[in-house]
Parts: sequence; C-alpha cells; structure tokens
Amino acid sequence: MSEIYPLESIPLFGELPKAQLKPLLEAAVRQLYEPGEAIFQLGDAPEYLYIVEEGEVDIVLPARGEDLIVASFQPGSFFGELAVFDSKPRSAGARAVTRASLVCIPLAPIAALLDRHPDAARRFLGVVIQRLRVADELLSRVHIQNVNEIADERMGVGERIADIVARFGGSWTFILCFGAFIVAWAAVNSVLVLARPPDPYPYIFLNLILSCIAALQAPVIMMSQNRQAAKDRLQADLDYQVNLKAEFAVQQLHRKLDELRAGLLQRSTKP
Repeated sequence: MSEIYPLESIPLFGELPKAQLKPLLEAAVRQLYEPGEAIFQLGDAPEYLYIVEEGEVDIVLPARGEDLIVASFQPGSFFGELAVFDSKPRSAGARAVTRASLVCIPLAPIAALLDRHPDAARRFLGVVIQRLRVADELLSRVHIQNVNEIADERMGVGERIADIVARFGGSWTFILCFGAFIVAWAAVNSVLVLARPPDPYPYIFLNLILSCIAALQAPVIMMSQNRQAAKDRLQADLDYQVNLKAEFAVQQLHRKLDELRAGLLQRSTKP
C-alpha cells in the first residue's frame, strides 16, 4: 500500500507485534467504491478480508422485492473474516452505501499468520467469537413491528369513517336499533295511529330510505374490507421478512460456530 494503514487499531489485529502485521500490510491494497457499487456478490469466491477505512458498507441478502440488509459496517469495522477458515463462496453480498475506501487484505497471508503464530490465531478467534455473541444478543432483541400500528398511522379520515360504519353496521346494536326504527315507522304510519299517515302501507318512502342506506353502506363496507386486505398483505410481507432474516441469522450462527470449532480443533491438534 502507498500509505501504511494502522492495522493494530482494528480489534482483529490488536495487540499483535508489528513484525507479524508487516506481511499483511505489504499484501494489502486500498480500493474505492462508489455509492451503490457492489463489493462482492452472493456466491462469489472470497479473495480478501475487508477493513472499512472510510464510508459505510451494507451486507445484503437478495430477497423478494428488495435486498435484505443483514449488517452495516462503519469506518474501523471489518468483514469477510470467515473465508480465512473455509474459502467457501460468499453467503451474502456487500455494497457501498456511501463512497467507501476499503483496505483489502488477501486471505492467504492471514491464514499463514494464524498457522505460524498461535497467539495471533487465538486473538483472531476471540474477536470473531465476540462478534458472534453480539450478533446473538441482537437477534434475541429483534424488534417486531406491529402491523396494526403501521396501518393506523397510514389511515386517512375517510378510512377511519369507513371502519366505524362497518363496525357499527355489522353489530347487534345496529340490527336492534334499525329493527326498532322500522317497527316505529310502521306504527306511526299505520291507520291505527293517524287517519292520514304520510307514508301509508306499503311504506314506499321507507323502502326508498332502506334502498339509499343499502346503496351507501355497501361501498363503505367494501372500503373497510379493502383496507383489511391491505393490512393482511402488509402482515404477510413482514412475516416473510422476519422469517427470512431469522432463518438466515440462525444458519449463519450455526455455520460460524461449526467453522470456529473446527478451526480450534485443528490448531489444538498441531504439534
């Protein structure tokens, strides 16, 4: 690199002698990425361990509609460290959120450092395990969005009125009140009450009122049902995103734990 990057400031390489870090610095390169530019894609062969020097980077997983952001890294953070152990294709993609400067360290010098220096290997594994514990803690405190609250925030005045009308029109209170109104109307307009009622049998004006109420009530109730259908779609989308994120996180945690366990066993068996 044209300029020396302080690798000792990164927790991954902290407390390591400069002599051990020198091969990494000699092999490292600095790369610049524009906002939205992909650093690597899902399934790509791993080449580097990345350190964010400037800018911000998102780890993304392709999903329906838009990519799912599973992690974000600020300056001083690192990612892509698990490829040191298995060299398997990337399990997610990475892209720059803002203009980013990354220090890219090839995986081979890091693996050689861990093989030759057990202290460095323990330090490396300790930092990775700490990251796993933090990820596990964050996963246990996942914030689940309340679909009802989201839908209520988006409701307009007309939708609120439609819900009130639909709620009242589908209740026993409405049936009893309307039944009492019809009985009272028929009684008032009966010859037993008035000699010349304004709406005598067969109550033509009452039929007109009932037709107008039915004509207005039906679209209002349909408006409420459409809003409920939109809420159900929102609930289904949130469930899909939560399930996808949880499944991905669990798989990542299991894979990382297995790789770390295998790495520890392999190094403990070396003479």
